[in-house]
Amino acid sequence: MPASDPARPTNTHAPNPGAGAAGRVAWGRVIPLIVAPVLALIVYFMLPEAMGELPRRAVAIFIVAAIWWATEAIPLYATSLCLIGLEVLLLARHGGFAPEGDLRFDQFFDPFASPVIILFMGGFLLASAVTKHGLDRAIASRVLSRFTRGPLLLIYGIMGITAFFSMWMSNTATTAMMIAIVAPLIKGITDEEGGHRFATAIVLAVPLGANIGGIGTPIGSPPNAVALAALRSAGIELTFLQWMMVAVPLLVLLLAVAGLLLYWLMPPGKGLVLPELRDREAMPRRGKATLGILVLTIGLWLSGGWTGIPDAVVAIIAAALLTALGMLHRSDVDSIDWNILILMWGGLSLGNAMQLTGLVNVITELPLADLQGFLLSAAVVALAVGLSTFMSNTAAANLIIPIAMAIGATQALELALLTALACSFAMALPISTPPNAIAFATGRLPAATLLRVGGLISIICIGVLLAGYQIVLPLVLGR
Repeated sequence: MPASDPARPTNTHAPNPGAGAAGRVAWGRVIPLIVAPVLALIVYFMLPEAMGELPRRAVAIFIVAAIWWATEAIPLYATSLCLIGLEVLLLARHGGFAPEGDLRFDQFFDPFASPVIILFMGGFLLASAVTKHGLDRAIASRVLSRFTRGPLLLIYGIMGITAFFSMWMSNTATTAMMIAIVAPLIKGITDEEGGHRFATAIVLAVPLGANIGGIGTPIGSPPNAVALAALRSAGIELTFLQWMMVAVPLLVLLLAVAGLLLYWLMPPGKGLVLPELRDREAMPRRGKATLGILVLTIGLWLSGGWTGIPDAVVAIIAAALLTALGMLHRSDVDSIDWNILILMWGGLSLGNAMQLTGLVNVITELPLADLQGFLLSAAVVALAVGLSTFMSNTAAANLIIPIAMAIGATQALELALLTALACSFAMALPISTPPNAIAFATGRLPAATLLRVGGLISIICIGVLLAGYQIVLPLVLGR
């Protein structure tokens, strides 16, 4: 679950740029702040009046959001709040200043209380309890100790454990935890023949596992939630279990390929001896209680098709148990990533605005809408990976999913899923994801190595995704 996606990562070992660079950075933020509304106004006046007043205004708001999200001229959550304010002022007749239509201001507030936001909030609280009581470290250290018998087995162990935790909690916290756990292994092999090379493979296995693991569940990554909300607004329901049945087979295949690639590109030296993990985290009493709530929650999520309990309701039950039983205190609730929920709110509200103003109908009439089938899927996936490489994957999903679903209305489900999954496959640069940045900050992962290996794995992920979904999706959903 990429919980710190809105705060773009940087290399902690970078030197102080000095006052001159600071001035350039300031201008780098000021220019997009000015350019975005100016360009939005230009496009607004260039669009034909026959298109309709509200759709033209919606396009202008979209342009502002896209530029500010892409450049991070202001924090991503701040952009979300700004665009919600713009939607109310420019699109709502009741509570705003729209000259036509019948939209109310509260229609742009509703997405913050949507089931998807509640589901993600419950996931954040559950992950906070798991981390607070050391459940993650206790499980990871005990399980990983069984994978130190061979180099390839160790790579798969690191990637698999990291991916599993990333399915349920912040991939930033997961990466930090796993880097700390594998640190003794790295320290123990650096003096061996080929040890430095294989140590790099171990470090890189962590962010790759975290990035790939985020696709596994609806709460694994914010783009997943954006896709679910967009599908729900289009009348398409996808349960927690159905998502996993589509994503987990792809996840397993990608981990298998990525592990072999890492081992092949950065092989250990002959006779490399792997040290054992001796320090195993103990599981405290409250950690065991948290484990019980975690198992109950996952069980209810997976059995939602039989019990009839919605995923968001399960999340609220888990949050209620954790707070009522004292597993989480007020400071814990305050510390979850509310900025991500606000960022998601902005994206959901933007998609809502495109629907309410009729902009979606206008998009479907564009010549681009003639592009359908595999070509459209490939274009959407490539765009999602490309944008996510240089900007927040949540913001990229917010921008791409509504437009993709509008263009390919007959394959809306496939396009929403593909976009959400592809947004997690940006692995080529340190700034692409927080896990990449954390691994890069260890000083054991050169940027050139990350670009070469991460970029290659991103390309492989695109190919596997485009080939795999055509097999998995019909089997799971009968489409």
